[in-house]
Amino acid sequence: MNYLLVAVTFVVLAAVMAGCAVLGTDRLIPGRKAIDAVSQDGVALVPAAEPPLILSDRPGAEELEQVRFATSALGYNRDEVDGVLTKVIAENSRLRAELEALRGARSQDAATDLGGEG
Repeated sequence: MNYLLVAVTFVVLAAVMAGCAVLGTDRLIPGRKAIDAVSQDGVALVPAAEPPLILSDRPGAEELEQVRFATSALGYNRDEVDGVLTKVIAENSRLRAELEALRGARSQDAATDLGGEG
């Protein structure tokens, strides 16, 4: 009788373990879905949900307000963020240089006007 209970216990234990292995693979190995989504050569099989980010050479306020970066499991796409920051820095430098040139021209005109009146 004891051997029968031990055998039934092992059968039940084996059935539970098999059920966990078959039904619980997504819980036990959550990265399996991510691994399945990427092919062996590293190219994503699932097409990107968002179009690539393209900015003009001189982005304005309206264009910058509409910027949305693509996201992934690790956060934002670093290349997109770096590209936008590079363009914004270049545009900011260009506008600052233009502003300084206008200020210099204005102060030069003011100095000329004061010199001519005296």
